[in-house]
Amino acid sequence: MSVSIDNTIKVLEILNSCEPRKVRRTDLEAKAQIIANWCLGASFIFLLMNGLFVFFYDIRPPSTAAKIFVVVLFVLTTFLALAALIIPMIASLMLLRKWKALALIGLCEDVRHERNLASQLGGYERVVLTEAKFWLERRMSRIHAKSGRFFGEKTAVVGLLATSYSFVGEFGGFGWVGQTVEAGFKLDNLGNTVLLWVGAFLFGFSIAAILLGFLAARYRYQVEILDVALRSNSEERALSSD
Repeated sequence: MSVSIDNTIKVLEILNSCEPRKVRRTDLEAKAQIIANWCLGASFIFLLMNGLFVFFYDIRPPSTAAKIFVVVLFVLTTFLALAALIIPMIASLMLLRKWKALALIGLCEDVRHERNLASQLGGYERVVLTEAKFWLERRMSRIHAKSGRFFGEKTAVVGLLATSYSFVGEFGGFGWVGQTVEAGFKLDNLGNTVLLWVGAFLFGFSIAAILLGFLAARYRYQVEILDVALRSNSEERALSSD
């Protein structure tokens, strides 16, 4: 039985609009995030005030009051910036005692959300859904082959970045990078230039692998929605046969 390519394309277009459920924060997490945002904003204001004061203050040597003012602003800036990071963490730790209930609520909402997405495919036959799944899995395998060809497993990206950083440090640190770029492509600077471009080449492929990973995860989610739709299709056929 041949499958209409138009129906397959329509299924893929529907799946392209499917997005994972956005995780909603609890009331405690929302309040903590609001406080953290205010702390971060205040920290930026104090930092700006400190910078403007130092820039426009022209009395030399600076007075004791000016030194104290700068130190106080620095302490406030640092304290508020750290608070902006720590407060959401504290809220999350406070919710750990409710992790079972929160996990169940999240699971139930995921079930409702994905069932709702799969219901958009209810008008298509099982063979069309299977065909769409085949093409998505084919695309996923190609993406994994591309990323694996250059990087192997997931840890390869981290390894490459660490390697790039280590040989930059070995050859003189980030000052060496600036000197190599400033010297340009010359015969006496050929080795350094080649080494620098090799590092940039590897870093570029690392970024490409990360992007391919995001794309593969998107296709994987669409395959999961198709699995839900196929399961619903099987249940409907079983009920109709009874």
